Amino acid sequence: MAAWQERLVAMTDAIAPVAPPARVKKALIMSLFPNIRVPFLQRLWVWQGLTFASLAMLAVLAMPMLRPDAPTIAGPIYGTQLTGTIDDLQVYAVLDPSRGGIAVTRTAGVPPTGRVLELWALLPDAAPVSLGLVPDDATHLKLPPEIAAQIDNLTLAISDEPPGGAPEGAPTGEIRAVGTVEEI
Repeated sequence: MAAWQERLVAMTDAIAPVAPPARVKKALIMSLFPNIRVPFLQRLWVWQGLTFASLAMLAVLAMPMLRPDAPTIAGPIYGTQLTGTIDDLQVYAVLDPSRGGIAVTRTAGVPPTGRVLELWALLPDAAPVSLGLVPDDATHLKLPPEIAAQIDNLTLAISDEPPGGAPEGAPTGEIRAVGTVEEI
């Protein structure tokens, strides 16, 4: 084939080059590379890609906010069994200083007729602090922060008081049960 090309090229040496008219050149280019009309939404492929990438990045960044909070590790739990000094009164108290609460459960004994039982916090060199009334079964009481800070030296006591509790903020009745708070 190269031999034929060598023989025939010699025939074109005598022909002067002619520039084609512009319309012929334009028609040739249009037939080789047609101008296809691209719909508007397909021309936006770059923007669609950027939008998808942005949404993916937003999802990745938002994932930590959607996870539940890590459980908090509670501090030590304290407890005591308050036993009666006069009768068969028995009360269990569980203290959680990190949450500031006391769970109190009376399992045996009743207050004297016309009286109620009141729970007291006893700290060395301090006046007794009322923590609340002890109901017939179980209750949750608030543990003041200043008492929670000294929980290692805490003793709980129960006294019998008039209905509504001690009228002057100090025990007026007999001490019916006592228990020293210890870490469980």
